[in-house]
Amino acid sequence: MVAGANGGVERWSADELLGELREFEAALRDGGLAENTVQTYVGRSEIFVRWLSGGYLPRGPNEAQGRAPKLALATVGREALRDLGGRWTREQIAEVLREYGVLTSFDASLRELQRVTGASADLGNAGHRTAVIAWLRAWGCRHLRRADERRTDQALEGWWHDWRGHLPGVTTAITELGDTELHDLAAQFDALASARVAARSIGGRDVDVRFGDTATAKTLYAIRPQAMLPWDAPIRLAFGWTRGGGAAYEELLRLAADALQALAARLGTPMAALPTALGRAESSPPKLVDEFLWVTVTRRIGLDWMGNRQ
Repeated sequence: MVAGANGGVERWSADELLGELREFEAALRDGGLAENTVQTYVGRSEIFVRWLSGGYLPRGPNEAQGRAPKLALATVGREALRDLGGRWTREQIAEVLREYGVLTSFDASLRELQRVTGASADLGNAGHRTAVIAWLRAWGCRHLRRADERRTDQALEGWWHDWRGHLPGVTTAITELGDTELHDLAAQFDALASARVAARSIGGRDVDVRFGDTATAKTLYAIRPQAMLPWDAPIRLAFGWTRGGGAAYEELLRLAADALQALAARLGTPMAALPTALGRAESSPPKLVDEFLWVTVTRRIGLDWMGNRQ
């Protein structure tokens, strides 16, 4: 925690700390530091943040034998999707999704975004880009400084110009994405995540800051909410994707589609009707997966995002 601008205490979630650490890592590489130096600076800090979040348990060579092993962090995400697709009842899932709505302020900021953009954002529209950037900040993307808004806006506009023709249709469902579309999405993801959208002052000079995995997934959700879902650092870690990237996001889309298909079949409900059936009519089916993971994954790895947010 650090002193806030109003003299109070500003609390950072583990996800935000990991996001800042990823930006620090990029800045070190951009500054020309050797890779072993980068790993030394970043690796120990990452272990500490994982320990704070319950994702790392120190183990010595003399640890007592016969103790029941803890569930490996990298399996938590897949176990949660198995719960969603094949194990938990409709009532259990609906309760988790209600908890998401109660615990977070994300619904209100998403409604504000959709007030401007409608059902999906068009990044060729300057007003939509402005709304998306504001929404990303509201959803915790602190690296998108207001001072760099023009640069962020130009990066989004450039990416849209290059990739809009390769995106799935606005109404395409996540379960309708084929192998070619998913591979294309991985490339689109990497192109946006690597875009240099802001700056940060380190050592008295500004260094470039990349858009990053979290902001990219959230932006893809904003423009194609029926096919994409947001993700954050705790969810990536819970699937074992410590580095993220387009290939990991592609796999997440495949796993989420499988879980949604299994859930729809089990409940005897068309997939498009799942949000209404589960009490989250304003959400898209992929967003249900995000909400379920937000509650179940963050709790299982010991995080408490919204309890620490101001």
